[in-house]
Amino acid sequence: MRSQRELSIDEIASIPFFNDLPDEYLEILSKMLEVYYYEKNRYIFKEGEIQDSMFFIIAGSVIVLKNNGNNHPEQLAQLDAPQVIGEMALISPGTRSASIMSISPVTIVRFSCASFEKIIKMKPILAVNMLRKAGETVSNRLRKTNIAYIKAVNDKH
Repeated sequence: MRSQRELSIDEIASIPFFNDLPDEYLEILSKMLEVYYYEKNRYIFKEGEIQDSMFFIIAGSVIVLKNNGNNHPEQLAQLDAPQVIGEMALISPGTRSASIMSISPVTIVRFSCASFEKIIKMKPILAVNMLRKAGETVSNRLRKTNIAYIKAVNDKH
């Protein structure tokens, strides 16, 4: 459920993705970020949906679910606040690679790709900063996945 409240600069600065930005940029973002509340066991987004936003979990926990091919979702990870999800939307158009479901009541901040397009035109340096952070998030998650995969392979032998 979407809230009508606007985030304060301090609230935005408390999101790790934005914590090193000057107030000028936080002010711009305050007009573009939307707050949503989800009850337990609600999908934030589903695998296969069009990527049109990235999200920041500011309270609560979610799980990452991936369809295993038998139309049965498997849990890949649990993510607890503060955390970014759906960051691939900024990097590459397409569809969601996994589903995200709340496992507790969650407060999420949505940042749309349309807002990102506005930032590219208004403040290119801010856009580059955000792309770098999104890329860093993807890279860190890929490293963790690789480590888990190697461990699983070694455990089988």
